[in-house]
This record gives sequence, structure tokens and C-alpha cells, in this order.
Amino acid sequence: MEENARPINERKVKQGRKRLNKEEKDKMIEEKKRQREEKRKQKEADKIKQAEQKKLAKEKADWGSGKNALESIVAKIDPKVIETGSIAGALLTMFSEKKLTYQVERNPMRGSILWKMVSPSDQEPALEPYILFVLHAEEFCDLISSGKFLDHVLEARSLYPTFTICYVTHKLMKYIYDRDQSQYKNSDSSNRWKRPPVEQVLCKLVTHYDRVHSKDCADEDQLAEHVVRLTTSLAKCKFRKQLSWLSVQANGVIVPNDFVNKDQLKKDTWFMSLLAIPKVKPRLALAIWKKYRTMRSLLSVYMDPNKSNREKELLLKDLKCEDNLGEESKKVGPVYSRRVYRMLMAENGAMEAEEAVKP
Repeated sequence: MEENARPINERKVKQGRKRLNKEEKDKMIEEKKRQREEKRKQKEADKIKQAEQKKLAKEKADWGSGKNALESIVAKIDPKVIETGSIAGALLTMFSEKKLTYQVERNPMRGSILWKMVSPSDQEPALEPYILFVLHAEEFCDLISSGKFLDHVLEARSLYPTFTICYVTHKLMKYIYDRDQSQYKNSDSSNRWKRPPVEQVLCKLVTHYDRVHSKDCADEDQLAEHVVRLTTSLAKCKFRKQLSWLSVQANGVIVPNDFVNKDQLKKDTWFMSLLAIPKVKPRLALAIWKKYRTMRSLLSVYMDPNKSNREKELLLKDLKCEDNLGEESKKVGPVYSRRVYRMLMAENGAMEAEEAVKP
């Protein structure tokens, strides 16, 4: 019996081992499935994250280029501005037509409009440095008559020290004219109206206050148009290329139409910098540009210690200029050669242009 029981026990052990091996295999298979599922989910999550990052990067790039500037600006309009239906209707309608965003919320100073630029990276967008006050004609005149208007300006300046301040009035001159006529026709009236010194106060804003402006609008549509244009300008000015002295001067220069490479030259910073030097005509600039294609190439000669100042001043005088027919008949000459040298090598940044040609 013992001999018969031994094979039976061995069979049971083998069967148990088989069951264990099968269970282990099933567990391994399930574990692999679980790992594959986790990897698949992780890949999907990574794809979604990468897509979000790519979208955010594109939004930042578009915002940085100013492409979506008008969509990014938000006008914060104090409720007092739109209390009267006439202004509210024209203003909000024009905002909607131009697809500009606005919020009606209480500002620190009543009757004001502030602006903020909402960018993808900003959690709390900063205000643009501009505040506009919309004042009805009667309110504006009352502030001046009571002597409180300039106090209002000082209050705005203390709250917004770096901001440009603008006061926009509504039908101011018409209101004053109507009150004057009414006073003239009813001279015996006990309720006499004294004309406030509006012009004097507005002049004082110009002469005594920095970055404080005023504008009177003839009707509601003109007021709404002014606010909308200001909103557009504030949105776009943030992304405009900053102008240097040379670029400001060169912007007023007209390159003749007969220049073969007119468009190419207009994109060349060095050529436009030469044009920015006062009284240097396009043909003179072209002659210098052909000889010295970069500012560095010309400055390296100007800074050569082996050359005298006179040699450097007259370096460009023999360069030939093209006329309207494309023939090189005239030279740059000593006057303009000296002017270019003294302007580019000037140690005094405030030097006037005429000083550059003095002997």
C-alpha cells in the first residue's frame, strides 16, 4: 500500500506544481497586460501634454508677434461711464463691432477706463499705463467752477504715477454755448450761470502737467470712436518695433523709384542708417554702401591708428555716385565725406548735424 501511495503522492505534487506554474504564468500575463496598458496610457498622456505645450508655445509666439493683439486687450469700463444710455449704446456697440473685449467693473476712480493685456503666460495681467476719464460737459464745468478739477488730476497722478492721463468730455463746447445763450436770453433770472475758465484750465494741463491730455467730442459716436481707436492703439503699440534716432530720421527719407534694388535697400539697416545722416542723399548713401557694405567695414578704416584724422575725413570724397541714367558722373565730395565721418565717430551724442560739416 505504501508503494501504491507513493506514486499517487508524486502525481499530486506534480499536479500542484503545474497549477502553481499555470497561476504564475497567468499572473505574469496579467502583469504584462497591465504594464502594456500603463505604457499606452502614459503615451497618450504624453501626447496630450505635448499637444498642450505646442499649443501654448504657439499662443505665446502669436502673442509675442502681436498677431492676436486686439484679442488680448481688455478694456475695464467703470459703470459710471455707461450710466447714460446715449454714451453706453454707442460705446458698447462699437466695441462689439470691432470685436474688442470689455468688462464693466468698478475702477478705483469713478468714470475711468483702464486697459490690460491678457497674455498666455500672465496669471495676473498688469494694467497698461493709460487711464481715460469720460466726463459729461456739466460735470466737467462743475469741477472747474468748484476748483476741484486740478485736485482730480493730482489724485489720478498719485494713484497712477507712471500713467498717461486723458480727460474726454462730451459736447463741452455746445453745453457752454447753450448756457451762454440761455443766460443772455434770461438775464433777469435769479439763477445766474458764470462761465467757468475752461480754456485756461485746458491750457494749464498742457503747460504745467506732464502726460495729461484732454479731448472734447462733438457727439456720442465720436467719443466711442476715440475710445475704440485708443484701445486698438494700446493693443498694437506694445508690439511695434522700438525706434532709434537713426530709424526715426531714416523713416522720412524717400528712396528714388529708379533705384534698381529699392526694396532690398530699404531692408538694409546699414544703408538706411547712412540715409538717416542729415543731408546725405540716397545716391551718396548708395555710393558709400557699395564700397563699404557694412558699418563694421567702414568703422575699421575710421579706427585705423595709422591714418590721420584728415585722411579719414576725406576717405569717401572720391567715391562716385550714379546719376539718373546710371552713369557715375559725380563724386561724394569732401563736405559729405567729412559729415559722415564726424557723425559716425562723434563722441558727443548731442552734437547738431550742422556741426558735423564745420571745418
